[in-house]
Amino acid sequence: MTTTTLRIAILTLGLAASSMASAELKIAGSDTLEPYFQNALSQYARGSGAGVQVKADYKGTTQGFRELCEGRATIVPASSKLEGDALARCQQSRTEFIELPIAYDAVVVIAHPSHASMGEIKLAELKTIFSPENGGKVVRWSQVRAGLPDTPLNVVSLDTKSGTTAFFGGKVHGMKGFVRHDAKVSANHQEIAKLVAADPNAIGFISIGALSESKATVWKVPVNFGNGAVVASKESILNDTYAPFSRLLYVYVAKSALQEKNGEVLAFSNWLMERAGKLASFEGFVPLTDANYSDNARKLVAK
Repeated sequence: MTTTTLRIAILTLGLAASSMASAELKIAGSDTLEPYFQNALSQYARGSGAGVQVKADYKGTTQGFRELCEGRATIVPASSKLEGDALARCQQSRTEFIELPIAYDAVVVIAHPSHASMGEIKLAELKTIFSPENGGKVVRWSQVRAGLPDTPLNVVSLDTKSGTTAFFGGKVHGMKGFVRHDAKVSANHQEIAKLVAADPNAIGFISIGALSESKATVWKVPVNFGNGAVVASKESILNDTYAPFSRLLYVYVAKSALQEKNGEVLAFSNWLMERAGKLASFEGFVPLTDANYSDNARKLVAK
């Protein structure tokens, strides 16, 4: 082999290696959607995505939005809409993105089964329990409602980086992203369920998807929003009777990543939209309509 030929071969190998290195999915975001994405990525790796490098971190929607706006993540699973401070941050960095709704979810209030005799919980009572300002003050169940046991009230919460915490707080007490200082906090939905199941005095909240996967024995508390108690379910989500605590889940994709030459982010995004409904059902969420997913596919084409 001549020196010139050797140089060409080395250059060709270098370009190929560079192309392979750039074929990476950089995912950061919602802990709620972690099982959904782990399942999706596992299936993708066994098929058309074989060999694609994946960097995934599920530290919460807030963190995912930050990494998207800073150019460190190209795909963000999110349990809340990108707006407010997060949107301002992306606008400041001139980060453009596509918003893809992928499923309905609901935040479920869970308590230890020993409290099932209380029947339901009212929105005002949830405010009494979860308001950050009541930390260290409302510390017994008897303070929540007359007639409830005079036993300790142990609040369990997802952490402040969680989009679920922001959503639930916004609906219950209006203080998004804040939790009681005396609450037991975890970043993991399954851990929340385990903590509640192990403590007769505990109450918390998690995603309905996480609850469907949990082996922990907890009481799914019916919530009275003003028109009678409603249990979180596919039916109550779709008929809007659980509307205050139901929400859309999203995937945000950086537009710049959709235009990369290797096409890997675009390929995965299209692959995901073709299977998003089935994945949603499998993970305990409520799928959108086929028309919704077709609209998402058109957004990706129109990038």
